[in-house]
Amino acid sequence: MSSKKIGLGIVLLLLFLSVMGCGKNDTKKSNRNNEELVVVDWGGPYTEVHKKASFVPFEKEYGVKVTVVTPPDTGKLKAMVESGNVEWDVVSVGNDFAIRAGREGILERLDFDVISTEGLPEELVNDYAVPENLFSTVIAFNTDDFSADKYPRTWADFWDTENFPGPRSLYSSPMWTLESALLADGVEPEDLYPLDVDRAFVKLDEIRDHVKVWWTAGAQPPDLLSTNEVSLASAWSGRITEANAEGAPVDLDFNQGIIFTNSWAVPKGSPNKELAMKFIAFTLEPEQQAALSAVYDNAPANSHALPLLSDEAVNRLGQSPDKQGQQVIINSEWWVDNFDEVDERFQQWLLE
Repeated sequence: MSSKKIGLGIVLLLLFLSVMGCGKNDTKKSNRNNEELVVVDWGGPYTEVHKKASFVPFEKEYGVKVTVVTPPDTGKLKAMVESGNVEWDVVSVGNDFAIRAGREGILERLDFDVISTEGLPEELVNDYAVPENLFSTVIAFNTDDFSADKYPRTWADFWDTENFPGPRSLYSSPMWTLESALLADGVEPEDLYPLDVDRAFVKLDEIRDHVKVWWTAGAQPPDLLSTNEVSLASAWSGRITEANAEGAPVDLDFNQGIIFTNSWAVPKGSPNKELAMKFIAFTLEPEQQAALSAVYDNAPANSHALPLLSDEAVNRLGQSPDKQGQQVIINSEWWVDNFDEVDERFQQWLLE
């Protein structure tokens, strides 16, 4: 073969490899731009705010598509993992579920080299979940029945039907309700756990005849209060502040509020585990945290977001220094270990 033909062959070979290389690079770029992260969230106005605060900015930052599925379904999550056909990448769940599911091998361990826990309440961080935002179970009241200078400020007041008369509403689950009963009985917040279950039920016996409604959904307390069906209720803080802003005759006090969280978790076998970790880290950054809490009445989990909020918002969310010190963070580990037994007793008690 002549040297000229050999040279031409080499040129053609190099050109072919160059074209193939470009094709591979284009494919890689195309895959990245078409990469999809499936996030399971709670739906409604909450998710619409989440999209604007975190999901869309993440899409722009990482050149990916975030597909949102609502609402979380823990049964479906378990079935996906057990079948090995996992379609979800990130799921919003209760912190207690995350601990239990982590123990059962349903969730991935989080990568804390990617996800920073700085500014997060350490009580709400575990190997399988981190808090995404906070809310409190608080004492809520009808402002037509109680004035701004005389309303129940403690759970002991809530139990005091003589000085604070009127029908009540409590959550139809032992979680939060037993804590409220023990605080009403004089237990100090730092001494709540492990819960004295027997003592809590004795205290609940004192008020059960005054509980008109045992609520099951967060939308119920503001509705029950604003329609004068009850005068007092335990309630999730954001539901009351939102109703108050819309003109409903309801208000709350954060004193002795019981803090809980929505938490991010990653299903075992997530198709995009590494990207899921980056997504969680992104949503916990102060800017995204503040963007959500500025327009939705759940407090940021990351305390570094608070300086980015107005003083009015910080106060409304129960995150001013004085209000933070008045509240107690729920012990999810205790509830995971004890919920089934305590709930069986509680549901039976409701039927007695």
